[in-house]
Amino acid sequence: LMVLGVIGAVYGATAALTQRDFKLISGYSSVSHMGYVIMGLATMNDVGVTGAVLQMFSHGVMTALVFLLIGALYDQAHTRDLKDYGGIAKIMPAWVVFYTVAGLANVGLPGLSGFTAEFHIFVGTFHSYPLFGGLAIFAAALAAGYMLRMFSIVFFGPTNPRWADLKDLRPLEAMGAVTLLAAIVLMGVWWAPFTDSVAATVTHLPGVIGIA
Repeated sequence: LMVLGVIGAVYGATAALTQRDFKLISGYSSVSHMGYVIMGLATMNDVGVTGAVLQMFSHGVMTALVFLLIGALYDQAHTRDLKDYGGIAKIMPAWVVFYTVAGLANVGLPGLSGFTAEFHIFVGTFHSYPLFGGLAIFAAALAAGYMLRMFSIVFFGPTNPRWADLKDLRPLEAMGAVTLLAAIVLMGVWWAPFTDSVAATVTHLPGVIGIA
């Protein structure tokens, strides 16, 4: 399971690094994050399994925010190809702020949910399988590569005049984005309620498996 998890994490991040479509980047990123989940479960220690549970929640809210934002942009532009954009930060600043936070949670920036989950997974993996822990860190570095690449292409650089009339987030879109963002930040800065909610189950997990 650990080998499969590492393969998923590294393959998903590598594939995302080569994509030019918003949804494909997010899709392959999901493959990578589910690889982390498998790694956390395969550690069979409290910290790693806790990280796997946290990662499932973190990935759920983070990816929901990303797809909400992609949908909001595609609804106006009707293209998801990165090369069609440029300078979006000047036209849709609120959209860019939300996407940036979601992207930084994706790469595990401290203070956001992705860091909370991945930190637990990495600590648990290094405790049980140090070599695979190093490969997990490598996958995280690749995640930073594909996310920052996307930021540079879409957010900055010359503004494409084709998008001069784009509108920023609508009120309903902004409401959904704020709700998801709040969950991402809350788990990043105050993770005790999340870890405590699964602690009892995780602590007894080896015994339950042994009985089974």
